[in-house]
Amino acid sequence: MDLSAPGLENPMLRLEPFAERHRSVIFDSEIEKSVWKWMPALPGGTSLSNYVDSLLAAQSRGLAATFILYRQTDNRFVGVTGFNEINKIHRRLRNAIAWHPPDLATPELYKAGQLSMIQRAYDWRAKRLEWQINPNNEFMLNGVTSLKPIREALFRNFERTADGVWVDKAVFAMTRPEMAEAIVRLNCALFSSEQTGSDLDV
Repeated sequence: MDLSAPGLENPMLRLEPFAERHRSVIFDSEIEKSVWKWMPALPGGTSLSNYVDSLLAAQSRGLAATFILYRQTDNRFVGVTGFNEINKIHRRLRNAIAWHPPDLATPELYKAGQLSMIQRAYDWRAKRLEWQINPNNEFMLNGVTSLKPIREALFRNFERTADGVWVDKAVFAMTRPEMAEAIVRLNCALFSSEQTGSDLDV
């Protein structure tokens, strides 16, 4: 299946594949401060427009799959999430983006977004799903660890952020059986799902 295919949702969120029509949604949000602080520097400059252009270009080449998040109850924009480092041959990918407006950034919202991303990776037949997290980003670090992946490494001085700071990255990952377990666990925690592990082919 196509990682960017439409139709990805759960009882809390609807995820729309990122497209040019979402540019105004991004520019009207508060994401720019987070881009400078947490996102890696890119060739071509560190403007928000360049980041949006880069996301769209990577998506068009199948190198990324980014989604805009809307809350099911009121259709409000509540964040951005996405994959990169997509390797079809080895069935691995990285969960690279997760941002929510500061006034809405709750653990439940984060988990709901990540549930859909883990589900999409699983449906894509991924063998490995990875996160690389700046240890200084407490919201992301707490969010990822709450999903119960395996912490595998710490890459020191791994990349330079848009504001010029060199940062470490903590590496977390799930293999396919661990994704299956996380899907069941998160569904039960968030939505009291009756789904069982036998529903998922590992």
